[in-house]
Amino acid sequence: MSLLDRVLAEIAPVYQMRRTAARMNILQLERLSASYDAARRSRRTQGWLTDGGSANAQTRNDLLPVRERSRDLVRNNPYASAGLDMLVSYQIGTGIVPRSKTGDDALDQLHDALWEEWAPHSDIAGRLDVYGQQALMARTRSESGEVLTFCLPLPYDDMRRRGSPVPLALQVVEPDYLDSSIEQDLAGGAVIRQGVEMDRSGRPVAYHLFRHHPGEPGRMSWSGGDTRRVEARYLLHTYRQDRPGQLRGVPDLASVMMRLRLLDEYEDAAMMQAMAQACVAAFVTSNGGPATGPLESGKPGAADAMLRQIEPGMIERLLPGESVDFLVPSGSGAFPEFTRHQLRAISTGYGLTYDLMTGDLSNANYSSLRAGRLSFKRRLESAQWLMIVPQWCQPVHRAFVSAAQSVGRLPARPTWPVEWGPPHFEMVDPLKDTMALRMQLRLGITTWAQAVAEAGWHPKRQAAELAEVNAMFDDLGLILDGDPRRTGNGGTAQDAAQNADVEIAATGVAGG
Repeated sequence: MSLLDRVLAEIAPVYQMRRTAARMNILQLERLSASYDAARRSRRTQGWLTDGGSANAQTRNDLLPVRERSRDLVRNNPYASAGLDMLVSYQIGTGIVPRSKTGDDALDQLHDALWEEWAPHSDIAGRLDVYGQQALMARTRSESGEVLTFCLPLPYDDMRRRGSPVPLALQVVEPDYLDSSIEQDLAGGAVIRQGVEMDRSGRPVAYHLFRHHPGEPGRMSWSGGDTRRVEARYLLHTYRQDRPGQLRGVPDLASVMMRLRLLDEYEDAAMMQAMAQACVAAFVTSNGGPATGPLESGKPGAADAMLRQIEPGMIERLLPGESVDFLVPSGSGAFPEFTRHQLRAISTGYGLTYDLMTGDLSNANYSSLRAGRLSFKRRLESAQWLMIVPQWCQPVHRAFVSAAQSVGRLPARPTWPVEWGPPHFEMVDPLKDTMALRMQLRLGITTWAQAVAEAGWHPKRQAAELAEVNAMFDDLGLILDGDPRRTGNGGTAQDAAQNADVEIAATGVAGG
């Protein structure tokens, strides 16, 4: 609504409604002659309601109920809960690890060792390490649409008391703390929209937060007076931005919530039907008088006859004129196929493959699993490298380096380049996938360090461990079939004389 529309809605609401109706009629007439079928108003598009509001206009009123319903589904729907767990386990796994890439081995080792020393002390509450906070952040982001993380500088005494090597702690909180009711135009072109304060270029400079969670018992903090302003350098706001200018995040379940809800109701109805049909029911028809047959009995003088209970092994003779009809269950109908179809749609909307969402591998094979994993891996890497790493991992690392430099644990540098190692993506068929990786290495399509990093290991540490293990084998005179220095693919020696020298140097005797 324009400023004039809002003013008229306040002082002359009836007149404003007439203006709006007239404007809608004009729009409908224009759509009758539209060139695009999707823009025309016709029988096929009747009832198709659309909203031309901006991303922020759509989330202003809808975000709270969508977030609450998303949490309710995760609490009570097994598919929503399992899908969320699976999504987080692939996005974060055991952690996205930074590896220093300064080009100086000594500095790289110093940085990596200090990060691992600080990781167990990163949580201000002392419950999680930094990788557990990554998982909590990703889970909250997916379930609630967005998540807030405080980067808290610690006083030196507090740092020593906690045993932390770096004066920095993190606190992951739910987005409910953000006061969405604050909307204000500030001097110099700055604005506050849904609790986010931005400069004239749209860059967040501060966030207006409730002092307590508004849903905490006894902490009703819905009024704007119980808020505080937190500068953006101390707070990370992580969410998936789907539209330009979007300030708030939407839960991943938003597009499939109704399907999950209706599928719940459908399964409940099918369950009640199955329970009713599991009960044996019989109908007795008699041409005689009341309470005359053996299947009917009643106390003397009772007004109503009662059916005799059917028991296992029971044999009963019927009188002439009596018949018994049993209730025949109708079966489950299209329930299995309909449920699978709905779950496929829900999996697609959630960003997962059907087998990962449901655990159903009944119709899966190597080709289908691999094809599904490839598309899923693309979506997974998009979330990791375009949202989680730039919006959370990199800012946390910058805060860590700055805090470490402030106490002299790391030397001053303009920047500290790192390489982020996401969790290992499991192979569908290790033998086939390893052979394909081997060909990529031989053709130079990938490097050994890249392959090791994709497997979830630190390349330099892996190389050091390989050198240590190989030296131990050489000292002991051991030659294993899997040692490419000594044996070929078929198990034959690469160089028999060299192998003999290794054995003689270790034991004084060459093997046969």
